Amino acid sequence: MPSSIPYDPSLVLANIVTPATLTIVQDISVAQADVDSAEEELNALLSTKRSLESTRLEISNLGFGKDDIGAMVGPLDAAIDGLLPDIKTAAVNYANAKIEAEKKIRPLRAKLHAVHTQAESPVDYNKTQVKAMQLASDSMNMNVQFFSVDKNDQHGTAHASNVAAFVSSSLDIFGSKFQQQASGTAQSQTANQYAQHKIAGTLVISASCTHKNASVLAPCILNVDKGIRAWNRIFPDAADRITPTSLKGMKALIDGPAGDAGQDKHFSVLTGMTYGSSFVGMVHIVNTKSDDVTHRLSSMVDSLQEQMTAGAWFEDASGGFGVNASFGDEVKSLLSAQNITSHVTLISMGIIPSIKSNNIAMGVREFADFDPKSSMEALASIQNATAAGQSTIGEAAEAARLGQKMLSLKSSGITASLAALGDIDKAENQVLDINSLMTALDDYVAKVASAESGVPLNYYLTEITKSMLAEMWVAKYFPKQNTPQNDDTDRPEPGE
Repeated sequence: MPSSIPYDPSLVLANIVTPATLTIVQDISVAQADVDSAEEELNALLSTKRSLESTRLEISNLGFGKDDIGAMVGPLDAAIDGLLPDIKTAAVNYANAKIEAEKKIRPLRAKLHAVHTQAESPVDYNKTQVKAMQLASDSMNMNVQFFSVDKNDQHGTAHASNVAAFVSSSLDIFGSKFQQQASGTAQSQTANQYAQHKIAGTLVISASCTHKNASVLAPCILNVDKGIRAWNRIFPDAADRITPTSLKGMKALIDGPAGDAGQDKHFSVLTGMTYGSSFVGMVHIVNTKSDDVTHRLSSMVDSLQEQMTAGAWFEDASGGFGVNASFGDEVKSLLSAQNITSHVTLISMGIIPSIKSNNIAMGVREFADFDPKSSMEALASIQNATAAGQSTIGEAAEAARLGQKMLSLKSSGITASLAALGDIDKAENQVLDINSLMTALDDYVAKVASAESGVPLNYYLTEITKSMLAEMWVAKYFPKQNTPQNDDTDRPEPGE
């Protein structure tokens, strides 16, 4: 992935350039150059492989005979296979270069600061003009990687049962008749549902551009008094300071040995630059929705009846005893969750693109009816159905016991009583996602075409020496004594 353009906020047009800062930026650029070169080699090999594969597919679809296709495709297959070792080597080289470069860049990047204090620029802003000139050219290098996974998993089980039993017994002993009837019906409904919908996407975009427009100070007019103050701040030693107290002393700095010896020391002013920009962004977003539902509803009805008749030598006596019991329960369990994770990183140097958020729906599930009244209604419904089934089974069994012909016992119907699911009031949150990064890229490309500024790529430096400042001071305060040669100020020709 092309690296972001190294930049320090102190590198401003018409500002004094600190040599150490410029050296750090250059060192970072040199370290990144090896990585960019290794990546370009890898991308070139991958592009060549895909191009050959497309050519092979196109030849196969042209309608040639098998022999002709084999003669043409064979060399292509050999060429593609021959690229694989080179691709493997290039990938390893790129990974190693990336790791080594990061080790070198990390300590250098730590030396770049966002806030600086330094000497005032000697440029006279009232007289200097900034001109935009097309000294460079537009270019763009882009690499995009996109991965997306959309997974939906749903499974569920449902079980409904209805069991009925009837038992009747009769005993006649010693003239006493004992009869017992027992019947029971149980009905249960159980449902388990699980659903998970997961969307995961990753988008990585890197782009670097050079701009055709350059900015140049033309004319570049210096204020000598500001220049002398800047010099004395940058070189505070007594031997290096400039003390503009006399014409003789300033001329000595221009022509004398001191002036010659001081030529090695200078400070630089940034008087021109060409621009570029970079766009490096990454988005990783995961949106997971899951529902886990368990609902169990059961009902049981039991009936016991006993009858006894005593006769023989006793007086006839009869009696009866009956018990009817009904029991029902309901258990509900629902776990509905939505988890959204979004990680966005964007480093844009030279141009600030528009960042637009997008709406993402938030919402979990709930039971459509979740209150005591609805639960009791569901229990009553299934218990009534169970009791009705129990009565039906008892009557049919009794008829069979009495000798009536019966082929089968018809099972009672099952009444659906499980609760449905509904959506809780949905809301929408604004997040940065893949579409946000694509919108930013579109805006970045649109702004690059007409960009008149950006991150400096080439620096045009003007060196200021002690003799230059002395010459300009004499020309300003004693114009008839000396005319500076290193000044862009328009001056009248002699005799005008």
